[in-house]
Amino acid sequence: MKPLKIYHLTSELFPYVQSTSLSEFSKSISIFLNDQDNFDMRTIHPKYGFISERKYILREVIRLKDMKVDFSGKTELTNVKSAFIPNTRSQVYFLEFNDYYKDLPDLLYKSRNGRVYKDNAEKFSFFVESSLETLKKLFWVPDVIIFNDWQTSMLPILLKKRIENDPWFKNIKTVFFLHSNSSYYNFPNTLFNNLGIEHKNRKGSQNSMEIAINNADFTFVFDDLKDKKVKSLLKSNNHKIIGSIDNLKSSEKLDVFNSISKEVSSLI
Repeated sequence: MKPLKIYHLTSELFPYVQSTSLSEFSKSISIFLNDQDNFDMRTIHPKYGFISERKYILREVIRLKDMKVDFSGKTELTNVKSAFIPNTRSQVYFLEFNDYYKDLPDLLYKSRNGRVYKDNAEKFSFFVESSLETLKKLFWVPDVIIFNDWQTSMLPILLKKRIENDPWFKNIKTVFFLHSNSSYYNFPNTLFNNLGIEHKNRKGSQNSMEIAINNADFTFVFDDLKDKKVKSLLKSNNHKIIGSIDNLKSSEKLDVFNSISKEVSSLI
């Protein structure tokens, strides 16, 4: 039996980034799934300027050099480099686009004075679109794409938009990892308009968490959610509430990851 191919999108991955608990989670799930014989796991992550290419031995990927990405009415040139999480066999692709990622501080989503960046939704939606283009250039079709939190919440609708014009993507399943419910999920209407994506007629912004839950094939919740609206959304969609795993023992985390791997496998 061929290994299940999994593509993992995350904006944080330890040891490259240590902004929130997402970084440690992303590392743990990447290593766990990749160590299973029945999974072929690859992770993609933005190449922030503070990530040392020499320290982490990032290498050029010839077919991913000067990759064209159509986004928001423009064609941008990006590069993707490759490395392995230190002391593991877990492969990571690093998406390089200086306009968005080079000058970000290690807080990622806000400046050191606490000001939240206005273009967060745009820069991470670009990451998602570029991640999908990377698959085409790699000639690698995953069975499942896993995406994390608000940063990659546009994945299922950007994927569906591609499927409309390109059947190459049509059999890919999507799994959403919801770690928190925050104001970061409010994406401006202008982003949807620029991407040519229909949206609800709401003043100012759309809730991208709602979009992710409603369009993903399955959602895992790693938060003790109390929001009634979120609970209502989950009820009408395939999901499993796990709760925070930050303080679990290693053996307990393994049980959680085993549960995830079984659920992901059942989608195919």
